[in-house]
Amino acid sequence: MGWKSLLTELPVWAIGRLNPARHDPHRDVPREILVLRPNDFGELLTTTPIFEALKKRFPTTRLVAGIGGWGRPILENNPFIDEIVEIDAPWNNKLVQDRSPRNVLRFLLSSPQVAALRRRGGFDVGIDVLGSYMGALLMMRLGVRYRIGVRGYRGGHSGCQEFIDFARRQSGRAALAQAELLGATDLPEARPQLFLTADERAQAANVWHAAESGNRPVRVLVGIGAGVPTKVWDPKQVGAALARVASALNRTDDACDILIVGSAADKARAAEAIAAAGPGVPVRSVAGTLSMRTVFALAESADVVLTNSSMLMHVAAAFRRPTVAVIGGSITRPNVHDAIWGYPEQYRSVSPDSYVEHAPNKNWPSVDRVVEAVLDSVRERRPAATQS
Repeated sequence: MGWKSLLTELPVWAIGRLNPARHDPHRDVPREILVLRPNDFGELLTTTPIFEALKKRFPTTRLVAGIGGWGRPILENNPFIDEIVEIDAPWNNKLVQDRSPRNVLRFLLSSPQVAALRRRGGFDVGIDVLGSYMGALLMMRLGVRYRIGVRGYRGGHSGCQEFIDFARRQSGRAALAQAELLGATDLPEARPQLFLTADERAQAANVWHAAESGNRPVRVLVGIGAGVPTKVWDPKQVGAALARVASALNRTDDACDILIVGSAADKARAAEAIAAAGPGVPVRSVAGTLSMRTVFALAESADVVLTNSSMLMHVAAAFRRPTVAVIGGSITRPNVHDAIWGYPEQYRSVSPDSYVEHAPNKNWPSVDRVVEAVLDSVRERRPAATQS
């Protein structure tokens, strides 16, 4: 830890000394556990297995998820969560624009969300999944009586009673390691969990094209955007790849239905990809027109998902959908990326053969390699993909 980190950690340590443990989860069953994850969509998705692990360890304990309001659709209908509370924290996410120290302090001291949680009288246990100075201070501000964090990432561990050591490993596995500190042994797979309703599945079925002549089309779901612009593949390249995928499937008598999904901000990018694909290619955009939960259901029923390094990559993993992740741009260490964010099954990442330093726009794989990866995923799944 550098001297700057030590200086930042010092006030957390001092405040932590003034807030000693007032509950021992190793002796007494917690009444409530607060799990903090007010971060971006993909990070929240990777955390979801911790709720199952904690509920199995403490079946009678009330599990409260403290998340940014933007992440609520991810946790809806989760049988292991008793309550979702919104904590729109101005740190470690891209959804709150003002993440200045002044706004962080303002949030901790005067946010109505924090004030409402303080009125509850504290939580027996709090887990800051990310592990940060601000997360530790927030737990103390909320009166958390036993705190768990992370040492070696963004600080805050000195204000906690227990912590895991940061390691560049799959993000979901790190969250489960925090559950293990509380004695959890019956652990689910480190894979995102999403729980859909019958209505959501029906809505997705209405979006896909209906089957013709007894065989439904091969469903290709395409994520056109990403939380970081430098992780987004050129839409013209996306369109070229989709045209070639559709042509290859037509040659094998497999009709295809290609859907582009994304936020309202991705509409123009989706239109550019469709234009690049050219006329006659069965590709449509529903970017910005569907709820997040419907997009989840589309992923569950897709035959292959083509995406940037984005939330959709984790959504596809939740349903074990064959996934092709296009890795490039500002991601210059694909092996590290896949070690943290990838999944061992049904997942292919395609990255450039070489990198041009200080030129992220040139650091992308070829259309040929992406098309090959998509077609390989379709071939492996063809018996299921072409059934009626």
